[in-house]
Amino acid sequence: MDLPEECWELICKLIDEDDYRFLESVSLVSTSFLAITNRVRSTFIITDRTVPFLHRHLLRFRKLKRIRFHDFHEDLNSSLLQVSLSGLDIESLDVSGMPYFPDFGMKMMRNLKELNCSGVGELRESDLVSIGACFPSLQKLDISYPDSLPSPVSDSGIISLSSNLKGLLKINVSGNNLITDKSLVSLSRNCVLLREIIFRDCDFISSGCIEFLVRNSENLESLAINGIGWRPRASFSNDAFLFARSLSKLDLSDSFLSDDLLRLIADAKFPLKKLLLSNCHCLSFDGLLYFLAKHQTLVHLNLEGSSFLSDEMIVELGVFLRRLTFVNLSFCAKLTGVAFFNIIERCVSLKRMRMEGTNFGVEEYSKELDIKSGIKSLCISGNHNLSDECLEKISRHCPFVETLDVAQCPGITRDGILEVLRNCGELRSLDISGCTGIRGFGVVDFELPKLESLRACGTWIDDQDLDMISKICRGLLHLDLKGCLTVGSRGVKEVVQSCKRLREINLGYCKVDDGIFTWMVCANPSLRKIVPPYGFSPTRKLHSFLLRHGCVICQDFSKMLSKGYNANGRDGDNSD
Repeated sequence: MDLPEECWELICKLIDEDDYRFLESVSLVSTSFLAITNRVRSTFIITDRTVPFLHRHLLRFRKLKRIRFHDFHEDLNSSLLQVSLSGLDIESLDVSGMPYFPDFGMKMMRNLKELNCSGVGELRESDLVSIGACFPSLQKLDISYPDSLPSPVSDSGIISLSSNLKGLLKINVSGNNLITDKSLVSLSRNCVLLREIIFRDCDFISSGCIEFLVRNSENLESLAINGIGWRPRASFSNDAFLFARSLSKLDLSDSFLSDDLLRLIADAKFPLKKLLLSNCHCLSFDGLLYFLAKHQTLVHLNLEGSSFLSDEMIVELGVFLRRLTFVNLSFCAKLTGVAFFNIIERCVSLKRMRMEGTNFGVEEYSKELDIKSGIKSLCISGNHNLSDECLEKISRHCPFVETLDVAQCPGITRDGILEVLRNCGELRSLDISGCTGIRGFGVVDFELPKLESLRACGTWIDDQDLDMISKICRGLLHLDLKGCLTVGSRGVKEVVQSCKRLREINLGYCKVDDGIFTWMVCANPSLRKIVPPYGFSPTRKLHSFLLRHGCVICQDFSKMLSKGYNANGRDGDNSD
C-alpha cells in the first residue's frame, strides 16, 4: 500500500515508542524505510559491543533523545564525551548500576531533563554538586541506593543540589541513609515545582519533616516513604495531610499503620489515585475499609503481604474498588480463587493483577460467571494449589490476557497450559518456570503468532516440545530454557531455524553441543544474545565471531533482558 512518507514516519514513531528494536526489521525493507527509521529512532542503549561503532551510530540516528548504558564495562567517560560532542539534543541519560560515577566536568548535555544514577558506585558529595552545576534544566533525578555502604551522601550534597535545580519535578533519594530532615526541607523550599519525592530507607527523616514537606510543597502529587509509625517517626498532627491538595499517589509500604493514622490520612480527602500499603504492620480490615470508602476513585491498589485479608473481606471491599486498573494481593495467604473472580467481576476496568503466593486453587467452583474480563497482565505464580481446572476457568474469563505468569505452580500440567494457549489468543508473554507437572505438550492444532516471550526454566520440556514450539510460536523473541535438562541440540536447532525473530535464548544447564553457537548465528541473523550451558567457556575467537554477526554470548541471563521487557513481558511497571 502506497502511503506518503510522513504517514510511514508516524507509524515508525509508534513502533519506536512500543519497542525500538522492531525498527531494525522495518529498516531492512527498503532504503526509504531505512532513512525513515534513522530519523525517528529516539532511544539508544550503549553496550560493550556498540562502543567500537558508537560514533557511527550517533551520526546515523540524529533524533536520539534517550541514552542508556546497559551491561557496560568499557570507559564510561569516553563514551559520554562522544555523546556530548555529537551535537545531539539528549534529554534522558541512564547510567544506573555503573561501577563509578561519570565525570560531568565537561558540562555536556546542558538540556538534559532526566538523569538516572540509581545503584551507581562511589557516589560522592562532589558528584551531587556536579549534577547541579552541569544540568540546570534537570526535571527528574534518581540517586537512590548508591552501591557503597554506608552511603557517603549527606545533607550538604542535597542542599547544594536543590539550590541549583529550581525546576526539579521528581527526585528519588532512597537508600541514602545519612541524610536528615535538612535535605527534605531544602528540597521543599528550593524546588517549589516538586511533584514527586521518594525517600525510602532514609532512617533519619522525622515525622515533623514529613509534615513540613506536605504542608509546603503545593505541587506535590506523589509521596513514597517507608517506616512510618516507627521511631523517630512517632506521630502526625491532626491536620498533617490537609495541605496535600494535589496528592494522587501515596506509598506507605513497610510502615506501622494504626487505624487512627489511616483514618487521619483518609479524612484529608486528597485526590488519591494510587495507594501502596504493601507489607504494612498493624494494618486492619476496619482501617482499610474506612480508607477505601473515602477514596472510591482509586485506580491502583497494592496490599501485598496483608495476611489478615480473607475472601469475605475482599468481597466487602470490592464495592469500593470498581475503578481499579491495577491491584496487588500477593502473599495474602488466606485468599483463594473466590477473591480473584470477585475482583475481576466487580472491577470492569482492571488491566493488571498480581496474586502470587496465595491459597488460589482450594476453593469450590459452585458459581459460574458470565464475564469476559479485560485484564491484560496477570501474575499468579507460587500458588501451589493451582490446578488445571482453575487455570482453564481463568483462561475462559480472561481471554484478552497478554502477559501470564504461572511460575512455580507444580499442580499445573500440559492440559491446563494448552487451555490457556487455546483460549488466550492475545498472549505475548508466558512464564511456566518451575511448573514440574508439565511433561510434554503432545500434538497441538493451533498457532500462537503473538507470543514473544516464553520462560520455561526448570521444566521437563524436551526436544520434541521445542519442535512443537517452533511450529506454533514463530514470532518468539525471548526464550529462557535454563535448567531444562532434557533439552538438546536438536530441539534448539528447530527453534532457532523456525523462529526467525528470535533475539535472546538461555541454554543454561541444557545439553547442547559446543559447536552449536556458530551454527545458530549463521542460521538466524536476528539472534543478539545467548547464554551457553554452565561450564562452557567461550573462546576469544568465538566471541569475535559472534560479535561480527551482531550477537553476544554471556553467562547472566538477567542482563539479557532489556529494560521494560523483563520476565513478565512488556509489563515493566511491576515494582508497585
